[in-house]
Amino acid sequence: MEFVLKEEPGKVPYLLIPGFGGKAHVRAIFSTRHGGVSKGPFSSLNLGFHTGDFPTRVAANRRILYKTLGLTDDQIHTTEQVHGDRVLVIKERQDLAAHVLVQADAQVTALRGVALTGFFADCLAVYLYDPVGKVIGLAHAGWRGTVGGIARKCVEAMKQHFGSEPGRCFAALSPAAGPCCYEVGKMVADAVKEVFPEDWGLLLPAGEGKWKLDLWRANFEVLHEMGIKRENIIVSTCCTICRQDLFFSHRGSEGITGRMAALLILD
Repeated sequence: MEFVLKEEPGKVPYLLIPGFGGKAHVRAIFSTRHGGVSKGPFSSLNLGFHTGDFPTRVAANRRILYKTLGLTDDQIHTTEQVHGDRVLVIKERQDLAAHVLVQADAQVTALRGVALTGFFADCLAVYLYDPVGKVIGLAHAGWRGTVGGIARKCVEAMKQHFGSEPGRCFAALSPAAGPCCYEVGKMVADAVKEVFPEDWGLLLPAGEGKWKLDLWRANFEVLHEMGIKRENIIVSTCCTICRQDLFFSHRGSEGITGRMAALLILD
């Protein structure tokens, strides 16, 4: 299994994992930057409201994507991402009725028809799926979330609240800033060294006081350490900084850019 680009006439292109977890009733999706109405540095399918783009265009882009995916607005559930480690647990339909976005960087649920959604432009989307308990989780992992253990806490929430066993779960790591391009300074490198074993090889020297960070490897090893089998973890090796023809990149655009969406749905 891997992410593949799906393109259909009259619809926006997007990445998905066919048969994620060997099941047809779960969809793991990651959008591209193409097919929308935004202009300039936000061209064209910018899905992020807090980017400097016109809100009407962002709203139109979201409608375009959701229509392509056969989703309605009331199925979409997102949070205010703050680069933290909070996991929002959604157990009942009434939990979806909040009028204010909850600050959280991960969500888990066993409700069908709910599209857990996050927005990204270099950070990593972590998709989790328990095909036995029919539980899903989606996490937003930049360097802060990765160091803070957001992937681990998402797995723990699935286990605590829904009885998921990591050994039967599947995971996927989205396109993100790759170790080829993702340069960090001493502060980030020190935080990574404090949390992760050196033999994981997460930091590659890139000059005086600079390193290249491997977010994919960090989260892969965390998920495996939690009990998810290596063969059940899908890793996209598509770097969003390298592939700005296909994706938005916060780093690659010096901060002025749009956002892609990651969606995970139990149909």
